Parts: sequence; C-alpha cells; structure tokens
Amino acid sequence: MLTALLSISLFTSVLAPSQGAYAMTAEDKETQAKTGQPFASYWFPDELLKWSPKTDPDAPFNKGTIPLKKRVTSAKSNATQTSKGELMSLDIINQHTAGTPSQGFKSIQVYNPTQWQYVDVLVAWAGSSGEGIIIPPSADTIDMAHKNGVPVVGTVFFPPNVYGGKTEWVKQFITKDTNGRYPVADKLLEVANYYGFDGWFINQETTGFTAADSVAMQNVLKYMQAKKGANQQIIWYDSMTTTGEIDWQGALNEKNSPFLTQNKKAVSNGMFIDFRWNPDRLVASNKNAAALGVNPHKLYAGVDVQSNGYNSNVNWGAIIPPAGQAPIVSLGLYIPGWVYYNSTSEADFVAKENKFWNGNKVDPRYPENVAGAKDWQGIAKYFPEKSGISALPLKTNFNTGKGTFFNKNGVRLQNGEWNQRGMQDVMPTYRFILDSKGGNKLAVSIASDDAYTGASSLLLSGNTVKNGTTTTKLFATDIKVKRDTTFSMKGKGTGNTHKLVLQFAGEKNPRKIALKASGTGWVNWSTTLSPYYGKTIKEISLETTTTTAQLNTKIRIGEIALQGKTDIGYFGAVKNVKVAEKVTPERKTNARITWDKALGNVRYYEIYQKNAKGAQELIGTTPSSAFFATGVYTVKGKAQITVKAVGY
Repeated sequence: MLTALLSISLFTSVLAPSQGAYAMTAEDKETQAKTGQPFASYWFPDELLKWSPKTDPDAPFNKGTIPLKKRVTSAKSNATQTSKGELMSLDIINQHTAGTPSQGFKSIQVYNPTQWQYVDVLVAWAGSSGEGIIIPPSADTIDMAHKNGVPVVGTVFFPPNVYGGKTEWVKQFITKDTNGRYPVADKLLEVANYYGFDGWFINQETTGFTAADSVAMQNVLKYMQAKKGANQQIIWYDSMTTTGEIDWQGALNEKNSPFLTQNKKAVSNGMFIDFRWNPDRLVASNKNAAALGVNPHKLYAGVDVQSNGYNSNVNWGAIIPPAGQAPIVSLGLYIPGWVYYNSTSEADFVAKENKFWNGNKVDPRYPENVAGAKDWQGIAKYFPEKSGISALPLKTNFNTGKGTFFNKNGVRLQNGEWNQRGMQDVMPTYRFILDSKGGNKLAVSIASDDAYTGASSLLLSGNTVKNGTTTTKLFATDIKVKRDTTFSMKGKGTGNTHKLVLQFAGEKNPRKIALKASGTGWVNWSTTLSPYYGKTIKEISLETTTTTAQLNTKIRIGEIALQGKTDIGYFGAVKNVKVAEKVTPERKTNARITWDKALGNVRYYEIYQKNAKGAQELIGTTPSSAFFATGVYTVKGKAQITVKAVGY
C-alpha cells in the first residue's frame, strides 16, 4: 500500500539510517580529497544552518546561471487539450542524493529529459535519511529547466520513521529563535536565492507530533511565504494534518487546508495530493479550494508512474473530464523518469520518452483513443504545448546536453563521452508534427551521430520523391520581429530546398518564405525578416522540398537562429580565470576552474587545455562560470587553461 511519496524505492530503502550528521558522506569526502570533485549539495538541518556560500568551496559550481524564461502557450494541437490546469513533475533527475557531480561528468549515463513542453513545475525529487534530507536542484538541472521556461524547486524530505525519519529534524525546522526567526527556513531561502532556483517542495512524513507542532509548521510556511521571492513557490505535500499526525487525505479538506491557505492568504503555493484520491474526493477538493479562494488548479492529483510508466492504469477522467471542460484539479506525475531508469539503451530511452509524453503515434495531433478509461493516453492528449521562446535571440543546435563528441561549426573539437545538461538547447516544441505530400515518407528525430555545434541535430530520414514536400512544425514562440531580424539555418543533405514557414499572430494562414543557400557541407540557409517588422511570430515551421527520388535519405538540421545584431550584442573577454589543481597518480591534474562571468550576451563558455603537442584542446563547455576538469595535461607541473566566451 502506498503510504508516502515513496522516494524509498531509489533512496532510503537501500541506505542505512544516518549514524551522524555530515555535510558530506564519508564516501564523498574521500572522493573529493582524492580528486577535487565538487558535488551537488545535500544537508541535514544542522548542517544547513552552518552552510554559507562564502565558506563552501563547492558553492560556485552549484549555481544555476540561466534566468527563468517567460512561458509561451501554443494553440491547441488537438481538441482534447485544455488551456486550464497544470502539470507538476516530481522527478528523480539525479539518481542519488549524494555523489552527484555538480555540473556533469565524462559519461552519457545520465537522465536528461528533453520533453519540457508539457511540464509547468519541476520538483527535483531526492532525499535520504542516510545522506541528506534537504536537496537543492543541481546547477545543470536549474539551467536545463529555466531555458525551457520551467520553474524548478528543491526538496525538503522528512522521511517516515520506518525509513530513518527523525523527529529532531522536524523540530529543527519548526524552531523559532529569540529574534522571532526560523533559522532553517531562512537558510532554505538563502540557498534558493544564491543557487538561482524557484522554491521548495516540503514533504513532512515523520510521525510523533502534536497539534501545536502542526501550527508551528504552518507558521514556518507562512514565514517563508512572506520572505520568499515573488517568483518563488513553496509546495506542500498532503501528509501532515492539523492534529500533527501523518494522515494522507487524498484530497483538500479541513484536515490539511491550513497548510495551503488561511484567511484567503497563501500559506503555500500549491499542494500535491496523495495517491489516495478518487473521483469524489477530487470533486470535493475543487469545491473546497474555490470556497477558500484558492485556484483548484494549484492542487495536483498525484499519479505514480515510477513502477510502470505508461503501463500504469490511471483514471484520467477523474482529473480531466471530456473535451471542452476544465480539469477538476491539476496533474502531478511522480517519477516520469521511469522512461530513463527502465530503459535498456539510449534509443530505448528516447522511444519511451516519446511514447510517454506523446502517445503511440508520437504526434500531439493524434492522441490515443483507446476504449479503457484507465489506459495510457499520452500526456499530449491533455495539455497544450508550451515553450520558453518569448524573446530574441533564438538559437538552437538541438543539443540534448550529452554526447560522445563535441562539434563546433561542423568541426570536431572533442571526442569522448560527456554530459552537461545546462548545455541542452531548446528542443522542438512539437514532438513531432510532420506533414509530407507528393509521396515523401520521412520521419523526424533528434540524432546523436552528427552535429553542427554540440553533439546532436534534427534529422529527417526516410524515402523521398521528386518535388515531394515535408513540413516540420518546430517551435511555439511569442517573438516580435525587429527591423534587423534575420533567420538562418545550417542544413546538410543533398537534393533539397527549404522554406521558412511562419504563423503570425492575427493571421489565418502561415507565410512561406524562401531561403537562400550558401556554402557547402553544412549549408547556410537564410533570409531577412525585415518585411515583417512589428509582426509577432507564434509558430515556426520548416518546409523541405526534395528534388530527387531517393531511398534512405538523411536531411539534417544542425542549427536554427532567429536574431539580429541588436540581439546578439557585444560580450567582453573572460577575466580572472583561477585554476585550483589536484595532481593525480598519473601526473595529470584535476582542476577546479572558475572565472568572472563575461559582460554581455554570452551563450556558453568553452574550456581549453594546452595539450602535449602545445595545441589548444577543448575539454568541456558550460553556461556557468565554473568547471571541473579531470585528467588535464600539465606543462612543467601546471595546467595551461584558457576559457573563451561564446555568444549568439
């Protein structure tokens, strides 16, 4: 029987209870002493009280750097999508609480979700009674989510007693000092502000408390509500009640509503409803929320997909009624990372991710219409696509944030596995909307075998005919065209031409704009958009005409850029590069590299070493101003590091 959010399946059930309070596990301390590796943060309450970014050497590596982008909502792709309601994803982005490198490492074995178009809030779910119960999202998670306009919150996890929960941790959280402050709450807000993420998910499942303790918990939430940033949020889990007991309601009612609202004022900004809900409880929750002056769509009905993914039986109709009606409450998915953790290969992960979010046809226009109400429908059936593309410049190389090489402008600069999820580019909003005419039979995918810049590209593959056309719908946007706005695209593949297809606000039909080609290899296709000055672009598509009949054709799109000189702007040189080295037994160096953020519109940074031949060799990329490098070549016992800023 589900009695909790069950982080135990990947965390507390396989770990011994904590034998003491450590700011880092003994294993991580040993690893850091040997290698210098910075780790993503995790704490117990007493450790957090001692934390300061001024004294934490890992702190610069754990800061997100990309601001939260403004969210854009697309026109509906199908009749069953609803513009009301939200989707909250509680997901295990990092597989372990401890031992997570701050910003990636030399492997592609990492979960890098790419389907952001249906997620409204990401909870970076983690926590362990043996490692730490306060876990902010890692820096690469913050940057990956923010680039897509998705706010991300950290986790405060007070475990059930049977899984190592301690009453002292909750007591520390709800204790007020002589100045009327809640020190742990203040530290939580300090962490969120310094690391640059969007709030906290509070999950209190430890037993042994009274009604007075419940009031104290509510007071802490109100305290955080009053002091948090305007765009930050505090999410409460349906667990503790007004009596102080842990008694999951599966609903919003008088036993838990004071944790959400009091006297028409927010205590928290949303509530994740436990899996015990049923249709009647959700209807009652909707009515109770409305009576309390709360938007019912700030209630998220929990759906556990950790064990069975899209094989889960869900009573969708209890949450989202037939087309044309608003959802009863919003949807809360628990561990959609099933698509990664239960995959057998990278290709299997991609296939599972596509099916989970988009259904069997992998096209949001054609949701599942299966007979059983509890059969998996595909998330695209219920929620319109959204993106973070609301301002210029737009530039994407369809880079997923990991790979087995790194190219720049079509030239191979680095070989070997890597991941840095903050380097993930904006993926297509529509996964995938593709229309072929005249006999073309093409499919679209994100391919990891070639790239213009990064380690992946958009691939059209299949059979073509002479004068066949294929239109690929790519991005939902809300971009106003400036006088100097241009469009450019890097494409590879013989026997085709391209047109840019733009849907402007207020216009019934899209405009097709011919693109001019120049160069060879990765051909540049471009046009000026000055004739459309002042118009607002709502959708971007690409029409490809194939000029020859060909089997197994491959047409790659390696870059799309929408920008002007005023958007690109100027950026200054990188200054104050500092390298802290840790010599390895192989007489190479592991290096903690930091620098001052360059002024201007920087897209990311490239980190180079001087290799044995005296040449500059790329060793990594990051949007951050901190990087950890392993196995760096040394010259006379010292690493020779250069950091370059890359603009738009």
